[in-house]
Parts: sequence; structure tokens; C-alpha cells
Amino acid sequence: MDSKLKQDMEEIFRTSNSPNELFDTFRVAIERKINNEELYKILLRNKALSVDEIIMFTEKICKEFPELSYHIYFCVGQLLESISTYGKHNESALQYFEKAADIKPGSEEPYLAIAKMYNNELNIPGFETVTKIIEDGIARVKIKSSLCFALAGLLIKKGEKEKGLNFKKLGEIYLREGN
Repeated sequence: MDSKLKQDMEEIFRTSNSPNELFDTFRVAIERKINNEELYKILLRNKALSVDEIIMFTEKICKEFPELSYHIYFCVGQLLESISTYGKHNESALQYFEKAADIKPGSEEPYLAIAKMYNNELNIPGFETVTKIIEDGIARVKIKSSLCFALAGLLIKKGEKEKGLNFKKLGEIYLREGN
């Protein structure tokens, strides 16, 4: 890719307040088959975009460049969580973390992000949903101990002390085994 073109696109994605200009520049990037994860992350983080536009761009990027999907989905999960007021976008963030986990099932990163985003006061996303996703993830990931400890913390915080302590013990076993 032409260095000047990349710089120009990056500048537009970073600073433009015009959804039309962002869309037009994005269209050019797709037409030219520009496969650049960082460039698209800059676009997705542009404050001029609505949540619907972020989702539209995300799906198009991942359709055109499936090899970028894990990092793009994870980035969008983090982004939606960070702009979520009173948990407004947490369900969408959860979906994108799940998509990332499906693409890279051995990675504990999306599951830990899900555990971290749970809001006990608002119960957003739903406690049962979060704990089920993490529990299912334990069987899929390489480093199981970190998920066991995260799940234990959630359960204990929610008042399910005995179940939480069981997951903590399981995490300690996995940790001793190098998992």
C-alpha cells in the first residue's frame, strides 16, 4: 500500500467528524483491499461514528478480511464496553467478545474481558449468562486457571461463596499443572 495513501486514510479516520467522509474513505480502503488492522481500529474508534455505524464497519471489515476478525471483534467489544453508559452497550460488547472467542477458542482474553465487564449492581450483562460463558470457556482455553479465578471472584462477589471457592480450588489445581 502506498505510504502517502495510508497516511491520508489514517488522518481521515482519526480526525474526520463527517460520517460521509469516513464511509467514502472506508469504501476506498475496501476496494483497494487494504488489509491493515491498525488502520481499521483507528476508524472504529472515531467518535463521529454511531454504534450502528461501528457495527456496520466491523462486520464489513471481518467479512472482507477474516484473518483480522479476532482482533477487530475484540477491539469492538472493548470499545462498546468503554462507551457504554449504565450498561447500554454491554450486551453488544458481550456479543463481540463472544465472536472473538469463537474465532480463537484457545484464548482466555475474551472470557476475561467478559468477566471484567460484569456490573454486579446493574446485573449487566446477566450474571447467569456471564458465568455460563466463562464456565464453558474453561473447557476451550489453554490457560484454564485464569478463567477459574475470574469465575470464582464473580461467584463470591455475588454471594455464591461455596461454588466460588470450588472454582478457586480448581484454578489452583490448573495453575500447579501449568494450565
